[in-house]
Amino acid sequence: MQVTRFVGLVDIAMIVVLLVFVILPPRPQYMVPAIAGTEQAHFAIALAEARTIARPTDGTAVDDLVTKLSEAGQKDWAIDFAVLESDRMKGQPDRWKALMAASTVFVARFDVVPGLDFANRALIACDSAQAKDPASCPSPDQVRMQLYTANLTASVKSGFNPRTDRDKFQKAGESALLQIHLDPPDRERGSAALRTTGSGTGSATAP
Repeated sequence: MQVTRFVGLVDIAMIVVLLVFVILPPRPQYMVPAIAGTEQAHFAIALAEARTIARPTDGTAVDDLVTKLSEAGQKDWAIDFAVLESDRMKGQPDRWKALMAASTVFVARFDVVPGLDFANRALIACDSAQAKDPASCPSPDQVRMQLYTANLTASVKSGFNPRTDRDKFQKAGESALLQIHLDPPDRERGSAALRTTGSGTGSATAP
């Protein structure tokens, strides 16, 4: 008899629960886009993603999608994608672009140590690609990466936290690079001197 009463109570409880689901109206559900921004921005991201699918070894396409994701505030997604694609592109001439994209988005998230690591990897990948085809990593891009890496190396070695001491962190990096400052008055005097010398074709008047 005790078992019968126990089973009956369970059955009643299940019936009550079912009635609640059947009688009560469904709860409203709200959806918002996972990525903030306009429809045009969403389309640009979707198009960039489609290009990476169509051209999986295209480092420019990877860099474009990573940049758009980072600008949309999806830095975690951008990092995961850049790291994954750079790993998939081992041996490809464009791999340095994916590695550099990973570095820049790491730095944008203030994760400067892995950012520096991927910058150094990008330089190594660039050197490797140049050994096979100099056009695969042009010298201007290589120099740009070298300057970026030198700046970031000095900033990281300074020990300053980019989150709390951003100005000091940036100045530490700038100190590693040769800087040329032009004084405005000197620049104006230089321009005047160039106008005075001219090309020698103008006429002169006696005082």
